[in-house]
Amino acid sequence: MNYHKEKKANRRLILISFILSFFLLFFAIKVSLSELPDKGSITEIKGVLKDIKIKKGRRSKTLIINLNEYPEINFMIGDLELNQSSLYDLMNGIKLGDSIIFFIEKHEYYRKIVKSEKIPFPGNFLYKKNIDIVEIHNRNIEYLSLNNYNNAHRNNNYLAIAVLGFIGLLMLLLGIKGIKYYKANFSK
Repeated sequence: MNYHKEKKANRRLILISFILSFFLLFFAIKVSLSELPDKGSITEIKGVLKDIKIKKGRRSKTLIINLNEYPEINFMIGDLELNQSSLYDLMNGIKLGDSIIFFIEKHEYYRKIVKSEKIPFPGNFLYKKNIDIVEIHNRNIEYLSLNNYNNAHRNNNYLAIAVLGFIGLLMLLLGIKGIKYYKANFSK
């Protein structure tokens, strides 16, 4: 390989590794600073059940609930939360036309139902009709509690922080090694 091409390719790889490391470490920090909902940051939604279905993906499934009061909104319980919920009790416990009570995060309520706040990117393009359910019950039966929802997300956040942080640090070390290699071989 030509000396100048190799030098340019080496600089490009060093730059890419540093950019990726800072990008990954930034998201690891962002995940670590994200707050889980509590009783003060959720709001109650009441409605009459219009439709309930399970959408299966490649590796996951999502429970989608539609209400007569909000026909354009998909209220969802994702695969992570379904593992913490009583899915089969929920599917057997409620029928179309039943009243249902669940809780969503207040910022989702104001952004997607009341529409008094702007939906941030990329949610404004990808998820503007989807709202996650954080707690759901019907009469005296609790299918998904806020505590179980938070436990599932807390464990998932720890995993994301570990993976993003590890790969980010690995890319940073790769960039440092690249600089040492570059100084040894190309700064003559």
